[in-house]
Amino acid sequence: MTTLIITAIWNALMLTCDIYILTHVHLSVKKYLVFFLSFSALFFMQLYFSFSLMLLIALSLNSVLLVKFTGKLYAVFYVPLGYIINCILGNLISFAANMAWDLTIQELNADTLYIVIFISCAILFSCPVLYLVRRLLQRYLIDTFEKMNRKLLALIALTLLLCSFMLFTMASFFDTLEITHREFFLMVSSLVLYFLFTFSMILIVLHTTRKSYEAQKKVEYLENLDEYTRNLEMVYNNLRSFRHDYINVMASLAAYIDEKRYKELGTFFYEHILPMQKGLTQKNAALNSLLHVHVMELKSILYTKLLLAVNQDIEVNIDIPDEIDSIHMDPVDLTRMLGIYLDNAIEACLETEHPTLNFHLGRLNQDVVFIISNTFIDKGLSVAQMQNKETTEILNRYDNIFHETLIDEGLFIQQIQIS
Repeated sequence: MTTLIITAIWNALMLTCDIYILTHVHLSVKKYLVFFLSFSALFFMQLYFSFSLMLLIALSLNSVLLVKFTGKLYAVFYVPLGYIINCILGNLISFAANMAWDLTIQELNADTLYIVIFISCAILFSCPVLYLVRRLLQRYLIDTFEKMNRKLLALIALTLLLCSFMLFTMASFFDTLEITHREFFLMVSSLVLYFLFTFSMILIVLHTTRKSYEAQKKVEYLENLDEYTRNLEMVYNNLRSFRHDYINVMASLAAYIDEKRYKELGTFFYEHILPMQKGLTQKNAALNSLLHVHVMELKSILYTKLLLAVNQDIEVNIDIPDEIDSIHMDPVDLTRMLGIYLDNAIEACLETEHPTLNFHLGRLNQDVVFIISNTFIDKGLSVAQMQNKETTEILNRYDNIFHETLIDEGLFIQQIQIS
């Protein structure tokens, strides 16, 4: 019984250390204690009842807990990944002990001191390996994980869990058998090869997913660029039209003045020239304000949507007081988010008697702040019901973004702060 308790506790300590190393933002001490107690209890039950499936339950349950504690879906990989690395390194250490001191698996499992030394060595060797794995994940794969849909995440997590169980089953098969050095080597080699095969399949899936995402990103960028180009063409055509209108207006003014028809001149001015000036002022304001924006994808989506609003006779107020040269958010996600918010704002304010759209973009210390507000018709829905699910899903991928939706003085307001 004592050996079982010690084995369960040390295995729990090893996996808790794995979680500590693999999680980029460390959790509170209480949460690590929850993992330690959970692993300890479940591993003891597995050893006491010799119930192999309890390993799957232990890894699955704590994976779900880790996702809940971190708020990151891809954290579901960490527990089985840590166990797999521990299992591979543990068997390599066992093989080294077998070659150096002729220690059998039965002798290692029967002596409490050997168990403690064996697991301590496994922890010692696994720490730098897991740290390297975490660095590689952060550098090359985290962005891919954040874009990945839930079904694919679940499929990869299930693959890792089954790999963990298979490695455990294959290694446990030799626990009660007397095997030679050569057989021990073949057993460890089969474990390593199985792990490498599974890991290679997962990497192929991740590489394909990443390439698919990059292709989608290029398509969306080209679509935004195409829309931006069309808007520039529209501006050019507007300028040509204005030149033509300007000549006609001057001719009309000259005719009124020559004939001294001053009353008709006043009517012509207020009914034709003044409305034209108002439209030109709004369009020029949109163009001038965007001169402060130096992020091409952002400038493109803002110009497209704000000019669309101006052309639909919406009162557009734009405030961009600061130079915006970088934003810590994926360009595709940024344009999708702003495109949805501005489309919804335009659609909502067009339903009102005096459609108004206000847009603010500026800096608060080192953060970038977006504030989009618009008039709307209150249909009795709560703020939560009015939030867009697609934008919420995008924003939930980022730890550096604060988002707030509120209603104030008849305006529906979206506030996004990106640090």
